Amino acid sequence: MREEYNDRPLEEAFDRGFNEGQLRLVEENTEMISQREQEIAQVVKSIAEVNEIFKDLAQIVVDQGTVLDRIDYNIEQSALTVSQGLQQLQKAEKYSKKNKKMMCILLLAVMIIVMIVILIAVKS
Repeated sequence: MREEYNDRPLEEAFDRGFNEGQLRLVEENTEMISQREQEIAQVVKSIAEVNEIFKDLAQIVVDQGTVLDRIDYNIEQSALTVSQGLQQLQKAEKYSKKNKKMMCILLLAVMIIVMIVILIAVKS
């Protein structure tokens, strides 16, 4: 019986034993299956696109994380540099105060020497 179907077209094999209503139902079901298949293919395509979007988003997040890490590092380095600069300014202020004291002492020493020279010159 199988050999009998091999020689005939496929439709003839299905037509045997089906009435017109059943054939219409089979065609409708085939059409619905085809539509579902297309819809499923579209859903698969959409899922692939969403997957690609998430991959891109993940890469953007990684890149932004790297940028934020660099910004954080630069802020820490700036804070350290500002702290060191403050220490240098404090040292400079101390040296400046010491220089003023030294200038006063030097000026007084010069004035004392000048007075001694004047006293010696007046007594001689």
